Amino acid sequence: MKNTLVISAQDKVEKISKIVLWGLIGISIVVTAIFLLVGYDTPYEEIPTFNAPQMLDLLLCWTYFLIIATAVSATAAVIYSFANGSNKSKHEEKGLLSKTNWIAWGPCLISLIIGAAVGIANKDESMLVNGKDWNEPTEIIMTDTSMISILILTIITIIVTVFSMATNKK
Repeated sequence: MKNTLVISAQDKVEKISKIVLWGLIGISIVVTAIFLLVGYDTPYEEIPTFNAPQMLDLLLCWTYFLIIATAVSATAAVIYSFANGSNKSKHEEKGLLSKTNWIAWGPCLISLIIGAAVGIANKDESMLVNGKDWNEPTEIIMTDTSMISILILTIITIIVTVFSMATNKK
């Protein structure tokens, strides 16, 4: 009987997690649609050839919320796992599950290395920021590293999500 209660509690947690995930995805789609459809092509006052999207603040606030929620969730998960005493000696994982740390951090580190390499290669170029040339090499390297890493990790996330949905047996 105890096993049945544990399984049903796990099912509830999984169901709540799925609802929250799909809710966040839905809100993200709505925020992105609002950003692109409401005043996206509003000209920048100082330089009319540039765009100054009206809903940029909404998109940035939603992005900050997601980043903070991710950091809080990750920190809470680490604290929870230490508090419950779940360590490798009790739960020795085998196979692919034992390599989840490398699977998670490996692509992140590789994408950062690729981004930094491209940024270093482009450090002598300049960026156009609000109509002004910006040629600070450190900031160009950081920008390239961040943008390329985001693109690589987004592509990996999409591939993994599609694969996960296609192979889900439930």
